Amino acid sequence: MNSERLYLGVDGGGTRCRVRIANASGDVLGESVGGGANTRLGMDHVFGEIITAASLALKNAGLDDSRLGDLHAGLGLAGLSVERERKLAYAHAHPFATVCFATDAYTACLGAHDGADGAILIVGTGTCGQAIIDTQELAVAGWGFEISDIGSGARIGRGAIEAALLAHEGLVEKTDLTTEIMAKFDHSPEKIVAFAETARPADYGAFCPMVFDLEYSGDAAASGLVKNAVTANLQILRKLVAFGAPRLSLMGGLSEQMAKRMPSDITDILVPAKYDAMHGAILMAKQRESIVL
Repeated sequence: MNSERLYLGVDGGGTRCRVRIANASGDVLGESVGGGANTRLGMDHVFGEIITAASLALKNAGLDDSRLGDLHAGLGLAGLSVERERKLAYAHAHPFATVCFATDAYTACLGAHDGADGAILIVGTGTCGQAIIDTQELAVAGWGFEISDIGSGARIGRGAIEAALLAHEGLVEKTDLTTEIMAKFDHSPEKIVAFAETARPADYGAFCPMVFDLEYSGDAAASGLVKNAVTANLQILRKLVAFGAPRLSLMGGLSEQMAKRMPSDITDILVPAKYDAMHGAILMAKQRESIVL
């Protein structure tokens, strides 16, 4: 195995970092999971998570850390759509043989369609649409929790907290959702303020399952939040179709919830992802393995 070419595929999202080690034939040798690897968490943090996860994946493959330098790495990272973050990523020291970077949406799209034309919408803690058509690419949304990603779990969760505060102050009607959210904070707006001072998107996203649970029971606040998210994600999907995507795949923790709420013009061309984002990252590494940093 010492002479075998090894590839590392990284799917770095806002909540977790998944890595896979494979050989040139595509055989999976080892995998592992680490913490969030959105570039906005800082490059030291991101590379720390990746290296830790890669070390564990090597161990799971029956190899040791001395092989880190043999890995040809493809890194798909959330947050890499910003040029500043791309420059920081390429400038950061790493232990790998070679490394190349793209957004997590790009590698997810490569994996979903195994390099063929198509588009994906990642909808989980954040959202991002990506199409790859011949040599053309289109990325939609994915600009961050604060100003984008309207259909994401993080924005749904934040919306639930906002609605709870409004209801607590008598500005809108209380519902089961708003009452349960306030109970999480002991019915104290001050505790919500303290939470918001340090909360990351994944912290807001933790409230998203509650919203979907209560939406099923007809809760007005929950229904409104889900409807807004569906509308936002539908706009992204239709933009990708207009760009020329012949097929779509939904990926991420909210993909099933969104898929069953889409109209027929979208569901008619929805296909299951062939492979995951780690497969796409390895495919990218193979395509770009001449890049040596």
